Formats: sequence, structure tokens, C-alpha cells
Amino acid sequence: MKKIIYLLATGLGTGNLKPAPGTWGSLLALIITYFLPSNLLSIVITAILGIYICQKAEEYLGEHDSPRIVWDEMVGIWIAAYHVSGVYLIYAFILFRIFDISKIYPIDKLQRLPGGLGIMMDDIVAGIFARIVLSLIMFVI
Repeated sequence: MKKIIYLLATGLGTGNLKPAPGTWGSLLALIITYFLPSNLLSIVITAILGIYICQKAEEYLGEHDSPRIVWDEMVGIWIAAYHVSGVYLIYAFILFRIFDISKIYPIDKLQRLPGGLGIMMDDIVAGIFARIVLSLIMFVI
């Protein structure tokens, strides 16, 4: 079970790539979304499972919010790319990475929540912010 958790948490190992493991994990999620678009049920399930997966991975790795854990970035991308296709997938990726890296309020506060919840919540909100901005862009264009 430990190996499965590790494999999921690290995005099939993309969390071990350097530099910027979160970007590599986000890229994997974008590729998955291209071939298998996300739906609301899959996002909710992966987010809830993510709390457990990230908590266990943090315990296994012995490191708080390890950069190797990228499941949270993957869920964030799936949120940002919800019902999006074509070139807008690239926009979803860029916007998500901007919000995830910049940690604007309240994202910075959510990251401080304990364990898997804190690991997941900042990326969930970054994904929501990215999707809102993307919706505005799509409306204007």
C-alpha cells in the first residue's frame, strides 16, 4: 500500500523530477486531462482521496508538504481545466501555476492547515481561482 500511495502522491514519479516538481506534476495532469477530460465527480473524488494520499505520503517521506508530493497540483489542474479544451488547456496550466506559485491570499493561509488538508486546500483554491480567471478570459475572447 505504501508504494501505491507514493506512486500516486508523486504523480507517477513526476514529483521526483527537477527543477520544479510541481510543474512536472501539473504537466502530467494536463496531459491526462487532454485525453480524459475531468468531470465534477472525478474532481471531488480525487480531492477527497488527495487529503488521505498527501497525508500518508507526508508521513512516509517524513517531510511536511514535500515538494515531491504533486497529487495536490494534479487536482488543482483538473479544477482549472474543468470543461476546457484546446488552447484553453494551456491557459489553465499557466494560470494555475501562477496562483499556485504566488500563493496570494487566502491560498497562503490555507497551506498552513495541518497534514493532507493543508497540502490539498491551497491547490484546490489556486485551481478555482485559475478557473474563474480563465472563464473571464473565455468570455472576453
